[in-house]
Amino acid sequence: MATPDIKTFLVDGGMPGCGRSLAVRTLADMYIRGYRDTKLSHGRVPKARVYVWDACNDPDTETGYQMWHARGDATVHTGKLDSEQGAQAYGIIANLALEAAQDGPVRFIIDLPAVQDSELLEKRLMNGMLKDLNTIPIWILTRQAMSLGLLADRVDVMPEIYRNRGVVIRNSKFSRWNNYVEWWNSGLRRALVEHGRWLDLYMLFCNQYAQAAMDMVIPNMPFNIANEKALADGSWMGLWRVGLALFAGSELDEWNVIETL
Repeated sequence: MATPDIKTFLVDGGMPGCGRSLAVRTLADMYIRGYRDTKLSHGRVPKARVYVWDACNDPDTETGYQMWHARGDATVHTGKLDSEQGAQAYGIIANLALEAAQDGPVRFIIDLPAVQDSELLEKRLMNGMLKDLNTIPIWILTRQAMSLGLLADRVDVMPEIYRNRGVVIRNSKFSRWNNYVEWWNSGLRRALVEHGRWLDLYMLFCNQYAQAAMDMVIPNMPFNIANEKALADGSWMGLWRVGLALFAGSELDEWNVIETL
């Protein structure tokens, strides 16, 4: 029997407003569509069935993630991490993803809230479950010292998940991608990236105008749906439709290597 093709991306960062939801939207978009040029992708990014656990909100909160679900682009379950609803959502969607992986590629994305307590995170997510789901942590890095310190704490508290492989994504909202001097000079980077299997990538900042335009329709609107709306009605976001296409293209060019983990 073939090994199930499943990867789970645990989108973390510990800090409020660090860009986790932006990363979730980009990752989901990448796998919903598949890579736009298979030659450039080197076969790394399949068009996969996408599952999303929104662990930041309760089921009654309306977000753009539900638009994926309504369109059949992704299966989405919602429930806050530290709630009974969240525990149920985690169990349900994890089982659905594992079952679907028997028939084809599945990419499961977990949108975590800002969590500083690594022991609480370990308790809620259960290392055994994360291993079964073939989990890869995605850490959204800011220029705050606490961001780097929290990543070190995750590695210490949850070594089975965080020590072997993962992705650090430097968010250009907080500094130019090449100005992350604390990260460049840290022993943590040497351990994870230079001597381990962590990738060191960057994320372009979705500017305030564009984000506000999307949030007027619905918070956390998926980029693929926003792009369709802009192309259908140029007045909706004007020239942003060009920037949006460039934004998504740049991210995919940078992020497709994630599939090698």
